[in-house]
Amino acid sequence: MKNKIFLIAVAIIGLMASCEKQLDINPRTALSPETVGPADVQKLMAGVYDGLQEGNTSYFYLSYAVEDLSADNLVYRATFFQNGEIDNNAILSNNVLTQRYFNAPYVVIQRANDLLEILNNSTSVPDATKKSLLTQTYFLRAYAYYKLVTLFGAVPIVSNRDVVKVPRKSVDEVYAQIVSDLKLSVEAGGTSTDSKYASADAAKGLLARVYLIKKDYANAKKFADELIANPKYALASDYNSIFAPPYNSSEHIFKVVFTQTEGTNSLSYFLQHPSMPGGGRAELPVDASLVAAYEPGDQRKAASMTQIVAPAANPGWYCRKYQDPSGAAAHPYYILRIAEMYLISAEAQFLTSNNATDPTALASINSVRTKRGLGALTSLTLQDIIKERRVEMAFENTRWMDMRRTPSPTNPAKSMATVFLEAKGRSINDEIYPIPQAAIDVNDLLKPNNPGY
Repeated sequence: MKNKIFLIAVAIIGLMASCEKQLDINPRTALSPETVGPADVQKLMAGVYDGLQEGNTSYFYLSYAVEDLSADNLVYRATFFQNGEIDNNAILSNNVLTQRYFNAPYVVIQRANDLLEILNNSTSVPDATKKSLLTQTYFLRAYAYYKLVTLFGAVPIVSNRDVVKVPRKSVDEVYAQIVSDLKLSVEAGGTSTDSKYASADAAKGLLARVYLIKKDYANAKKFADELIANPKYALASDYNSIFAPPYNSSEHIFKVVFTQTEGTNSLSYFLQHPSMPGGGRAELPVDASLVAAYEPGDQRKAASMTQIVAPAANPGWYCRKYQDPSGAAAHPYYILRIAEMYLISAEAQFLTSNNATDPTALASINSVRTKRGLGALTSLTLQDIIKERRVEMAFENTRWMDMRRTPSPTNPAKSMATVFLEAKGRSINDEIYPIPQAAIDVNDLLKPNNPGY
């Protein structure tokens, strides 16, 4: 391996400058790829997953629900004003939380790059082990870039540890990198019987989502339908069981897991009320518009949120999808579920056929609705599908992108997100986050910042 470190165009160095006056960029020891054996690569693989959990210093935590806060699913109540900036869509470039959301994926990317270099050059790692690890590593790198591009737009693409400044790549180039990595993940062919490990199925699921965003409806439906046809996955009859201990469900395609002895998940800490199982700080209650979005009889409402009434302090509705009754915050982040694949298939089919009574699209969305205690629809609009996505995947970090990519029903020339922002006195520029100023201070090639910042 190269005995160098990549000076990534992020603020990790800048943020740590107050603690470290100097950064030793030359490791004292290094392993060449050919000397790394099977036990070593398994440990390195664990390090990539650790990056996805912690991002070095718990930097990922609220990034797994930040889309819900930017959108209309969560609201800011108290304490951390940085969350208020995100909720108000008025993010300053020195917001410490968005700095973290920019930095953390690059921890995963750097570790994945290291492991890929080793795997692709090693002659000592057995083929079966290599295939499995390549599948996982390509997926995790793709997912890290997905988190970056959906929040920040154009970002650097990093391929090695050279000490260089790297400019931003266009949104299309970043998505091309994501698709390339996901295809390599699928081609490697690694499978898994446990959704806490990335697999070719997870890569197909993220491909379906990315192709939907990119308006490649044929490929979005293709990959979604492949997973729907896979007997490994099935819609749960009890929606609550998807998010309850022991956190195993036929719905899970990929999730990031936590245990009581490793890094903990912070979503319950911020999203739950103190009186709920496992506790919480009541920082980010549920938006009233989401509460109203559930139809009568929809089992997802009670499974997704709890109403706290007066005289309890801070009454309102609070998310309960991330409950750990033990209080150890050992619940997962839910990344990909089979229900989303049904809804992707429905949307892709509907937008291709432009037919309100398309039987294939109706069959897909009604498969989900009937499992959740609702009646079948007999006709469809795009807003019906987007609403179904909202209540099905509330607090699972998909809402803001759904609003950004969907035309507004009141003004189809603008996105739902733009109309939502303009009602707050904001603009289309606020649909994406600013590149953190601390990152620009490290790498001036990140300039200019996103429009409006």
